[in-house]
Amino acid sequence: MENRKKYYLIISHNTSFSSIQKMNIKNVQYYSTLLFITLLTLIFNDSCESILSTNKTTKKFSDESIPKVLMLKGKKYSFGQIIMPEKLLVKKNHLVIGEHPKTNMVVPPIHVVDRTTMEYQFSKGVIGFGPGEISDVWILDEGNMEDTFWVYSATEKRFSEFSLLDTLYLSDRQIKQSGSFFLAIAMAWSSDTTVICRSANDEHQFVEYHIDGTRLGGYGCWKDFLVRKEMNDFMMGDLHQGWFKGSQQKGIYVSAGVRRDRLEILHKKEVEIIMVDGPENRIPKFKIVSGSGQSPAVIVSADEAYTYRDVCIGDKFIYGLYCGRTNKQIMETNENAMEIYVFDFEGNIQGELRLDMSIRTLAVDEGTGKIFGVTTDEDPGIAVFDLPSLN
Repeated sequence: MENRKKYYLIISHNTSFSSIQKMNIKNVQYYSTLLFITLLTLIFNDSCESILSTNKTTKKFSDESIPKVLMLKGKKYSFGQIIMPEKLLVKKNHLVIGEHPKTNMVVPPIHVVDRTTMEYQFSKGVIGFGPGEISDVWILDEGNMEDTFWVYSATEKRFSEFSLLDTLYLSDRQIKQSGSFFLAIAMAWSSDTTVICRSANDEHQFVEYHIDGTRLGGYGCWKDFLVRKEMNDFMMGDLHQGWFKGSQQKGIYVSAGVRRDRLEILHKKEVEIIMVDGPENRIPKFKIVSGSGQSPAVIVSADEAYTYRDVCIGDKFIYGLYCGRTNKQIMETNENAMEIYVFDFEGNIQGELRLDMSIRTLAVDEGTGKIFGVTTDEDPGIAVFDLPSLN
């Protein structure tokens, strides 16, 4: 990553004129000057680039360019306490499992399993919208504390912390989204007080917020690689929806496309985004549809295959769980994803892992050499595969 660009934040002005009127004359002069400078910046500079200048690189791979293909055989584990596992997270000696929203009123939404013995330990979480409760398990994040993890609930727009040292069901620390922060649809910690997000409608690929709701800046501009001239930021974000994971320790954040075979890898410290296309290297067929006063939306053809189904950031590699099947094929065969593409942190393809059973999500523990996946059969459980060496 040589010759990476540095970035410069432009101060933004969020104070309303009504609040300025309540201040003394000195403060009014100060904020008026600040507002004038900000307006000049927006007029004479590109609004996206003025917030953050990001170095971008695009790489490609195909089936023919994959250096190594390995076959993996898994072992399935079932648990009577878990009905429909969906999300996975490895934290210390634990495998944290999030239930699918359909089962949230039947069993607790979070389960903890010993990742070594694969024995059930305890459950956590209460479904609801009250203090300490969660509406769903959309993202599991390892967080920044040794013995806790975080749950992002997409329905209620709330981030909740849980401890691995007790069996309490309620979260004792929660962060509620508000203001422009409400537009964030996925997030991961970037410091003790900030998060990197994907947004439902923003000019940037990645956005950083303080947990108090203050928008700190963005990384990468959608307009720099418009698929069609008429597409706006919302449409570009819609087409590039993906599964999002982040590692605060490594400063790496990844979005794996659901409908386009593209990985977007943000190196936060270096202010660099690496985009990796493949293996199909094509943009899916889609239509832009609008009506009834709604914002135009991107509708991908039903004949197009789903691409990535999940992504995981390990200690050395990035693992992309790949589908390559249409919704019709998935419904007919009950097979979702059976390939894992492995990349280094620079986005270079290292190999392909072919599984002997279908999974829908994954977690990787490079320390013990294990891959965990949620199976897609009629009685879903947890599949465990031995992780081979890719060196």
